[in-house]
Amino acid sequence: MATNWHRSGHAAPLAKADSENSSLVWVAQVFYFVFLMMVFIGQQPFASRTQDELVAMAADNDGSDLFKQALFIGFALLLTAVQVLRKQPLKYKFTFWPLAIMLGWFFISCTWGVDPFVSFKRAMQQLIVIYITFCALSLIGPARLFNALRAALIVSLIICWVSLPLTPAAVHPPTESDKALIGAWRGFFFHKNIAGAVMALCFIVCGNSWIDKRKWYYALFAVMAFVFVIGTKSKTSLALCIGMLMISNIYRALSDNTQKRAILLLMLGFGMVGFLGLYIAYQPTIERLFADPTAFTGRVSIWRVVFDYLSDHPYLGAGFGGFWQVGALSPAHDYLNQQFQMLTAHSHDGYLEIWVTTGPLGLILLLISFLALPAYWFLTGSTKENQALMVPAFAIWVFVMYQNLLETSFFDKDRQVWVIFLAAIATAHATFKAKPRPQWSRRPLRHRTETANG
Repeated sequence: MATNWHRSGHAAPLAKADSENSSLVWVAQVFYFVFLMMVFIGQQPFASRTQDELVAMAADNDGSDLFKQALFIGFALLLTAVQVLRKQPLKYKFTFWPLAIMLGWFFISCTWGVDPFVSFKRAMQQLIVIYITFCALSLIGPARLFNALRAALIVSLIICWVSLPLTPAAVHPPTESDKALIGAWRGFFFHKNIAGAVMALCFIVCGNSWIDKRKWYYALFAVMAFVFVIGTKSKTSLALCIGMLMISNIYRALSDNTQKRAILLLMLGFGMVGFLGLYIAYQPTIERLFADPTAFTGRVSIWRVVFDYLSDHPYLGAGFGGFWQVGALSPAHDYLNQQFQMLTAHSHDGYLEIWVTTGPLGLILLLISFLALPAYWFLTGSTKENQALMVPAFAIWVFVMYQNLLETSFFDKDRQVWVIFLAAIATAHATFKAKPRPQWSRRPLRHRTETANG
């Protein structure tokens, strides 16, 4: 009786501790979900977009939004408080040091920007967003983190569809200065390209969830997301979302074959430099296309601004976040070749953006952190057991790496695609680290000899 009484006496506190830990994990997951929804919806959903308003936004885009700063710092403090109160071991320990080194270099680069304080505020915003992502990961683990991401994408999808018949602001209005935007769906997002990218990622995530779980509603959400992408008229996202779902399922089928996955990754790498092959094969046609500064909706003329600056400043760049929209001193102003570029907020190429702001070293650190290392995780870390996490994370990774050839989402403030990409990278790294590794043990020579002779 005494023994039984003793056991029950110890079991009650343990059960209570487990319940408390479970509650803290749930609270952290809710915090992260709310953070994602705040990022997706933003402070001004369905915002109007007159020319005067766009000019005013470009002038005020210096990272001084006090409400947003307070909000993000608040989320970081809440998750830190949960960290302090937890009693269970962390589900993830941060070891992604190349990312930390890259952030350190970004802060150093702020010192030679034309306005170091603006660059520093933009870098601090990145630090807080990354901290929130990896702090939530350490508390709730990769599975719960990805579940929160999927839930936020689905809720955003539903809100966007409901908004179409309820408000004309869910579609780009006739007042757009860029007439190509008129009539394109955007939901509560600021721009149809943002809506297209987020809904394409929702399509990829829900499509993979349907394949894994065979739940009918995931198929429905995937179809809804795909149709919404079509409505946004975002050609890049439409092309990528179909390709990425196909590629992710090839990757899924190769989850137990490292050699074939290596071939797939090499093919994807060759695809990223495929523009060079196209240029060689169709040089006259492409040169005529590039001679038009409006080609690719003005991207070519924007890239010229970047390359002209890099030819004059090849080593250090303009400082993190210090090339576009830094007030009257913006380095880009000395190289503009079109009037519309006064409203340009980034280089429309994520790799060029990091290169022009943080120099060749920043670009190398980016390629190591977001290309080389994740490629190794996806090459060696996928198994049949973890493919429900690794496959959609792989699809998001490939989508964003390709998308940054024509858009800028790397370290793009608190923009939706960047935060989704961070969640996918965090999920992949934690899942890769959790993969069981072979245990090697040395046996005494005499034992091995007896085994061989036995």
